[in-house]
Amino acid sequence: MKKFVAMIALLAGSTAMAHTADTSWEVLENDPTIKIEAGTVFMGSAIDYTFVCVDGANLRTKKPVAQYDVITIGKNQRKEIYKGAKYLSTPINYTRTAWECDWNVNGKHRTCADKVVSGSYALTVTAKVSKVLNTKNGYEKFLFNKQLSVPNCR
Repeated sequence: MKKFVAMIALLAGSTAMAHTADTSWEVLENDPTIKIEAGTVFMGSAIDYTFVCVDGANLRTKKPVAQYDVITIGKNQRKEIYKGAKYLSTPINYTRTAWECDWNVNGKHRTCADKVVSGSYALTVTAKVSKVLNTKNGYEKFLFNKQLSVPNCR
C-alpha cells in the first residue's frame, strides 16, 4: 500500500512539472531535460536562434563566444590556443558571396564560380520542443512547437 501511495505521489509530481506551449522560454531554456531546436544563424559558424538577439540591423550573440586559434605542433598534433571572447554578429538582411560548383553533363568536369547570395533572417521562428528521456541513447519525446521571437539585445 505504501508503494502504491508513493507511486501516485510520484506520478502527480511529474504531471505538475509537465511543460506546455504556454510555458515561458526562460523556464524551458533552464530545464536540462528540455531540448529546443530552433534553427541556426550563420556568424562564421552556426549559432542557435535561442542564443541570438536583435542589435539594430544585426543579429548578434547574447554573450561573447570563445575564440581559438589552432596551431600545429610537429607533424600530427594540433593544439587550440584561447584568444579571448567576442560577440559575433551578422546583418539581418545579408548579401554574401558563395562558391558554387556544377558538374557537366557526363559528370567528369566541374565548373565553379562565385555566386552572390542574398536573404533575410527571420525574427520569429518555430521551435521544436522535446523532452530528453534518455541522455545515453538520445531518446526524446516531442512535446510541442512554439513560436520564438528574437529579443532585442540588452
